Amino acid sequence: MRLGSILLCAGAALSLTAAYAATSYDGNGQVPQQFVLSGKAADRLHDHTSINSDTAERLSKACEAIARRNNSQVVVVVLDPQGLVVHEHRMDGEGWIQVKATEQKALTALRTRATSHALANRNVQDPFTNQNMSGYGLTTQEGGLPIIVNGQLIGAIGVGGIPPAERNATYGEEMCARDALEQVIGPLPPLLPDLAAQRNAPAGGGGRAGRGAPNQ
Repeated sequence: MRLGSILLCAGAALSLTAAYAATSYDGNGQVPQQFVLSGKAADRLHDHTSINSDTAERLSKACEAIARRNNSQVVVVVLDPQGLVVHEHRMDGEGWIQVKATEQKALTALRTRATSHALANRNVQDPFTNQNMSGYGLTTQEGGLPIIVNGQLIGAIGVGGIPPAERNATYGEEMCARDALEQVIGPLPPLLPDLAAQRNAPAGGGGRAGRGAPNQ
Protein backbone atom coordinates (compact mmCIF):
# COMPACT_ATOMS: atom_id res chain seq x y z
CA MET A 1 0.00 0.00 0.00
CA ARG A 2 2.73 2.38 1.00
CA LEU A 3 4.83 1.40 -2.03
CA GLY A 4 1.84 1.96 -4.28
CA SER A 5 1.34 5.45 -2.89
CA ILE A 6 4.99 6.28 -3.43
CA LEU A 7 4.85 5.08 -7.03
CA LEU A 8 1.65 7.03 -7.60
CA CYS A 9 3.22 10.22 -6.25
CA ALA A 10 6.35 9.66 -8.32
CA GLY A 11 4.24 9.21 -11.45
CA ALA A 12 2.32 12.38 -10.71
CA ALA A 13 5.57 14.28 -10.23
CA LEU A 14 6.92 13.01 -13.54
CA SER A 15 3.70 13.98 -15.30
CA LEU A 16 3.86 17.44 -13.79
CA THR A 17 7.50 17.83 -14.86
CA ALA A 18 6.64 16.77 -18.39
CA ALA A 19 3.81 19.27 -18.50
CA TYR A 20 6.11 22.06 -17.32
CA ALA A 21 8.66 21.08 -19.96
CA ALA A 22 6.19 21.56 -22.82
CA THR A 23 7.81 24.93 -23.64
CA SER A 24 10.35 27.14 -21.94
CA TYR A 25 7.45 29.47 -21.06
CA ASP A 26 6.13 26.86 -18.63
CA GLY A 27 7.58 26.03 -15.25
CA ASN A 28 8.06 27.08 -11.66
CA GLY A 29 10.50 29.93 -12.25
CA GLN A 30 13.60 27.99 -11.20
CA VAL A 31 16.16 28.74 -13.93
CA PRO A 32 19.08 26.36 -14.53
CA GLN A 33 22.29 28.12 -13.51
CA GLN A 34 23.86 27.61 -16.93
CA PHE A 35 21.63 30.32 -18.43
CA VAL A 36 21.93 33.11 -15.86
CA LEU A 37 24.41 35.08 -13.76
CA SER A 38 25.98 33.06 -11.00
CA GLY A 39 28.84 33.10 -8.55
CA LYS A 40 30.79 36.31 -8.03
CA ALA A 41 29.05 38.15 -10.88
CA ALA A 42 25.58 37.42 -9.48
CA ASP A 43 26.63 38.31 -5.94
CA ARG A 44 28.11 41.61 -7.06
CA LEU A 45 24.88 42.69 -8.74
CA HIS A 46 22.49 40.89 -6.34
CA ASP A 47 21.04 39.38 -9.50
CA HIS A 48 20.55 35.66 -10.06
CA THR A 49 17.92 35.81 -12.83
CA SER A 50 19.56 37.81 -15.66
CA ILE A 51 20.81 36.06 -18.78
CA ASN A 52 24.56 35.57 -18.74
CA SER A 53 26.97 36.59 -21.48
CA ASP A 54 27.72 33.01 -22.51
CA THR A 55 24.07 32.23 -23.23
CA ALA A 56 23.63 35.57 -25.03
CA GLU A 57 26.64 34.86 -27.24
CA ARG A 58 25.41 31.35 -28.02
CA LEU A 59 22.05 32.78 -29.12
CA SER A 60 23.79 35.29 -31.36
CA LYS A 61 26.04 32.68 -32.95
CA ALA A 62 23.09 30.34 -33.53
CA CYS A 63 21.17 33.07 -35.34
CA GLU A 64 24.23 34.08 -37.36
CA ALA A 65 24.71 30.47 -38.45
CA ILE A 66 21.08 30.34 -39.59
CA ALA A 67 21.63 33.54 -41.59
CA ARG A 68 24.74 32.15 -43.28
CA ARG A 69 22.90 28.98 -44.26
CA ASN A 70 20.41 31.25 -46.01
CA ASN A 71 23.14 33.34 -47.67
CA SER A 72 21.97 36.28 -45.59
CA GLN A 73 23.04 38.51 -42.72
CA VAL A 74 21.50 39.72 -39.46
CA VAL A 75 21.87 41.99 -36.47
CA VAL A 76 21.36 40.30 -33.09
CA VAL A 77 20.77 42.14 -29.81
CA VAL A 78 20.33 40.43 -26.43
CA LEU A 79 19.18 42.45 -23.41
CA ASP A 80 18.99 41.59 -19.72
CA PRO A 81 15.75 42.17 -17.74
CA GLN A 82 16.85 45.75 -16.95
CA GLY A 83 17.18 46.56 -20.65
CA LEU A 84 21.00 46.61 -20.64
CA VAL A 85 22.84 45.12 -23.61
CA VAL A 86 24.45 41.77 -22.80
CA HIS A 87 25.48 40.97 -26.36
CA GLU A 88 25.13 42.81 -29.66
CA HIS A 89 26.54 41.80 -33.02
CA ARG A 90 26.05 42.99 -36.57
CA MET A 91 27.21 40.93 -39.49
CA ASP A 92 28.97 42.59 -42.41
CA GLY A 93 26.64 44.75 -44.47
CA GLU A 94 24.45 45.95 -41.61
CA GLY A 95 24.34 49.63 -40.70
CA TRP A 96 23.11 52.11 -38.11
CA ILE A 97 19.41 51.85 -38.97
CA GLN A 98 19.44 48.06 -38.79
CA VAL A 99 21.24 48.12 -35.43
CA LYS A 100 18.89 50.69 -33.87
CA ALA A 101 15.78 48.96 -35.23
CA THR A 102 16.96 45.64 -33.78
CA GLU A 103 17.66 47.19 -30.39
CA GLN A 104 14.11 48.52 -30.42
CA LYS A 105 12.69 45.08 -31.21
CA ALA A 106 14.48 43.52 -28.25
CA LEU A 107 13.33 46.34 -25.96
CA THR A 108 9.74 45.93 -27.15
CA ALA A 109 9.77 42.22 -26.32
CA LEU A 110 11.28 43.00 -22.92
CA ARG A 111 8.87 45.78 -21.97
CA THR A 112 5.74 43.97 -23.17
CA ARG A 113 6.82 40.47 -22.05
CA ALA A 114 5.63 39.27 -25.46
CA THR A 115 6.88 39.02 -29.02
CA SER A 116 7.09 42.33 -30.90
CA HIS A 117 4.94 40.52 -33.47
CA ALA A 118 2.02 40.93 -31.06
CA LEU A 119 2.19 44.70 -31.61
CA ALA A 120 2.67 44.16 -35.35
CA ASN A 121 -0.63 42.26 -35.43
CA ARG A 122 -2.28 44.88 -33.24
CA ASN A 123 -1.15 47.54 -35.71
CA VAL A 124 -2.99 45.72 -38.50
CA GLN A 125 -6.21 45.98 -36.50
CA ASP A 126 -5.51 49.46 -35.09
CA PRO A 127 -3.24 51.62 -37.31
CA PHE A 128 -2.69 54.06 -34.43
CA THR A 129 -0.70 51.37 -32.56
CA ASN A 130 2.55 52.25 -34.32
CA GLN A 131 2.25 55.93 -33.42
CA ASN A 132 1.19 55.20 -29.85
CA MET A 133 3.96 52.67 -29.19
CA SER A 134 6.67 54.88 -30.69
CA GLY A 135 5.98 57.31 -27.86
CA TYR A 136 7.25 54.60 -25.50
CA GLY A 137 10.26 53.78 -27.66
CA LEU A 138 8.62 50.53 -28.80
CA THR A 139 8.18 49.15 -32.31
CA THR A 140 5.53 47.28 -34.28
CA GLN A 141 8.17 45.41 -36.30
CA GLU A 142 8.47 41.66 -35.76
CA GLY A 143 11.78 40.15 -34.68
CA GLY A 144 11.77 40.66 -30.90
CA LEU A 145 11.13 37.79 -28.47
CA PRO A 146 11.30 37.57 -24.68
CA ILE A 147 13.80 35.03 -23.36
CA ILE A 148 11.92 32.86 -20.86
CA VAL A 149 13.33 29.80 -19.12
CA ASN A 150 11.13 27.56 -16.98
CA GLY A 151 8.55 30.33 -16.76
CA GLN A 152 11.04 33.04 -15.72
CA LEU A 153 11.97 35.97 -17.97
CA ILE A 154 15.76 36.35 -18.10
CA GLY A 155 16.07 38.82 -20.99
CA ALA A 156 15.00 39.52 -24.56
CA ILE A 157 16.40 39.03 -28.05
CA GLY A 158 15.98 41.14 -31.16
CA VAL A 159 16.89 40.10 -34.69
CA GLY A 160 16.89 42.45 -37.66
CA GLY A 161 18.61 43.44 -40.87
CA ILE A 162 17.32 40.68 -43.16
CA PRO A 163 16.47 42.22 -46.56
CA PRO A 164 12.88 41.47 -47.62
CA ALA A 165 14.08 39.68 -50.76
CA GLU A 166 15.93 37.14 -48.58
CA ARG A 167 12.97 36.27 -46.35
CA ASN A 168 10.82 33.24 -47.10
CA ALA A 169 8.36 30.84 -45.49
CA THR A 170 11.05 29.30 -43.27
CA TYR A 171 13.52 32.16 -42.81
CA GLY A 172 12.91 35.60 -41.37
CA GLU A 173 13.87 37.75 -38.42
CA GLU A 174 11.34 36.36 -35.95
CA MET A 175 11.95 32.81 -37.13
CA CYS A 176 15.71 33.25 -36.77
CA ALA A 177 15.26 34.42 -33.16
CA ARG A 178 12.84 31.55 -32.47
CA ASP A 179 15.12 28.91 -33.96
CA ALA A 180 18.14 30.22 -32.03
CA LEU A 181 16.19 30.18 -28.76
CA GLU A 182 15.02 26.63 -29.36
CA GLN A 183 18.56 25.48 -30.16
CA VAL A 184 20.09 27.06 -27.06
CA ILE A 185 17.29 26.98 -24.46
CA GLY A 186 14.38 24.77 -25.49
CA PRO A 187 10.99 24.63 -27.23
CA LEU A 188 8.85 27.75 -27.53
CA PRO A 189 5.12 28.26 -28.05
CA PRO A 190 4.06 28.55 -31.72
CA LEU A 191 4.67 31.92 -33.36
CA LEU A 192 1.69 34.21 -33.79
CA PRO A 193 -0.13 34.26 -37.14
CA ASP A 194 0.97 36.98 -39.54
CA LEU A 195 -2.11 39.18 -39.88
CA ALA A 196 -0.40 41.63 -42.23
CA ALA A 197 0.55 38.85 -44.66
CA GLN A 198 -2.93 37.35 -44.45
CA ARG A 199 -4.50 40.72 -45.21
CA ASN A 200 -2.19 41.44 -48.16
CA ALA A 201 -2.10 37.94 -49.64
CA PRO A 202 -4.14 37.28 -52.81
CA ALA A 203 -7.08 34.92 -52.54
CA GLY A 204 -5.83 31.40 -51.94
CA GLY A 205 -2.30 32.63 -51.14
CA GLY A 206 -0.39 33.54 -48.05
CA GLY A 207 2.95 33.29 -46.36
CA ARG A 208 5.34 34.88 -43.95
CA ALA A 209 7.86 36.42 -46.34
CA GLY A 210 8.09 40.16 -46.79
CA ARG A 211 6.93 41.15 -43.31
CA GLY A 212 8.51 44.22 -41.75
CA ALA A 213 10.16 47.38 -42.96
CA PRO A 214 13.01 46.99 -45.46
CA ASN A 215 16.33 45.91 -43.92
CA GLN A 216 15.12 46.23 -40.34
